[in-house]
Amino acid sequence: MNDHESQHLLTWKRIWLILILFAIIWVVISARAALFPIVVSFILAYLLNPVVQSLERRKIPRTAAILILLLALGVTLLILWVGIAPVVKEQVVTFSKRLPDYIRVLEGWLETALIKLQVAQPEEARKFLSENLSALGQLPIEALRTGGSFLLRTTKGIFSLIVGLAFLALIPILTFYILRDFGRFGKAFYKYIPSHYRAEVHLRLDRLDEMIGSFIRGQLIVGISLSILYTLGLFLVGAPFWLILGILTGMSSIFPYVEWIVGLPVTLAFTAIQYQDWTHPLLVLAVFGIISPAAGMFLVPRVIGGRVGLHPVVVISSILIGGELMGFVGILLAVPLAAGIKVGIELVYDQYIK
Repeated sequence: MNDHESQHLLTWKRIWLILILFAIIWVVISARAALFPIVVSFILAYLLNPVVQSLERRKIPRTAAILILLLALGVTLLILWVGIAPVVKEQVVTFSKRLPDYIRVLEGWLETALIKLQVAQPEEARKFLSENLSALGQLPIEALRTGGSFLLRTTKGIFSLIVGLAFLALIPILTFYILRDFGRFGKAFYKYIPSHYRAEVHLRLDRLDEMIGSFIRGQLIVGISLSILYTLGLFLVGAPFWLILGILTGMSSIFPYVEWIVGLPVTLAFTAIQYQDWTHPLLVLAVFGIISPAAGMFLVPRVIGGRVGLHPVVVISSILIGGELMGFVGILLAVPLAAGIKVGIELVYDQYIK
């Protein structure tokens, strides 16, 4: 085979590889719903693998270590569910009952503001707000009624419910098998890498692991810690729905600045409508003003350290794009894919530009 034929064959190989890559991307996007338990299981395995390795170093067999860890995790989640679920249910029921009153208070505030700003006459403002806000009070009831009716009265709804439960049941099983063979995946992967590229690939994958680990493991620990702190702080200042808002605010801190963009305004709004004074909203501001800076100074440096990760704009943009393309699965995959793209850009810069 001459050089021209070899070059022609190499070109066709590259074309086929590109076509196969596009086909894989199309299949992944098309089957995104079915990928949910697999993606969640891989993320759980990635998070739990360091703990399993630590147990292995204590002379515990890997399979036994995985079973012990999954059992401990299951018992912990069960205890949390038993302890938290009644309070969450109570707060959700209370929210549903109070929502019409909240809307009436909000309607009065907005009506006063529209009149003072001379945007509309009193009768026009009252009519506009009544037409646009009255439907909000029926949203929780309508959502439950519509969702329950769909799930219980249609074959598709029942099938979706069964599939959803099956997906949840698959997660611990898949997590066990992924954790058990975690080391084999890397060995099998490196077998297909040419020997003269393995060192470079290993270096880039270590960089990718550092970036993903600093975000997923580090931010998850920060989110859980802040959930506890915000829940305790909102409980002490008497904020309404302190458990739900505390957990949501703390976990939203996994994503940069979301606790300030979403958590603070929502908590302030409910607190202001509930008490209709200045004292309680100021106390809520104090909770956020103490916890968030303290976490930034003491908690985040200890957990995440000085590792260079992804810029907040990149994280938020990747999550928005992933959610738009693939729904919840896209949100889960957004940060790892963004980290992979950044590592790829670093490789191109080091090899061809630097």
